[in-house]
Amino acid sequence: MTRVAVIDDHFVVRIGIKAIIDMQDDMEFAGDAANAADIVDFVRSNAVDVLLLDIRMPGQGGIDALSRLLAAMPDAKVVMLTTSEADNDVYRSLEAGAKGYLLKDRNARDIVRAVRTVAEGGAFIPDAVRELYRERQMLPELTGRESLVLAAIAEGLGNDDIAARLGITPQAVKYHVGNLLGKFGLESRVQLSNEARRRGFV
Repeated sequence: MTRVAVIDDHFVVRIGIKAIIDMQDDMEFAGDAANAADIVDFVRSNAVDVLLLDIRMPGQGGIDALSRLLAAMPDAKVVMLTTSEADNDVYRSLEAGAKGYLLKDRNARDIVRAVRTVAEGGAFIPDAVRELYRERQMLPELTGRESLVLAAIAEGLGNDDIAARLGITPQAVKYHVGNLLGKFGLESRVQLSNEARRRGFV
């Protein structure tokens, strides 16, 4: 019997997942929480086999919570819950050690498949996310400043606004934009913005 728990700040999500788990003959709902402040104690005390963890919550974020849990319990099996496939946090979660990823609006069948796959030692990563993650790993090497400029471009900021945010001159921003265009083989800021969004920088 696989014991499943969920940590999510949305009550409706927790109740919905509990209802799905309760309908499965091979699963048992182990508990739920609205935040991840005590994630290690929560997983240990409830003998959780698979944890469904919200990637974004007020206060303690899901990625930080995941890192704390895996530092204390390296074999913990965690599936991240979120609302977007193109989200930088998705990639950070997978790199941090999450075993799977689920959109919150997925149907019950996907949730059950994810839990079973991860419980059996596999990884549940939808094809669209797997492809985006592969592309993300194949990104040209960017400096820290270039990554910040790229994210700001994807937010629609102009050079002056980016300069103010990063504490550099507009000329320096223009220099970084030129480098980014060259590294990506693109010709315009619009193309950079679209590519950054597609690859999950914002």
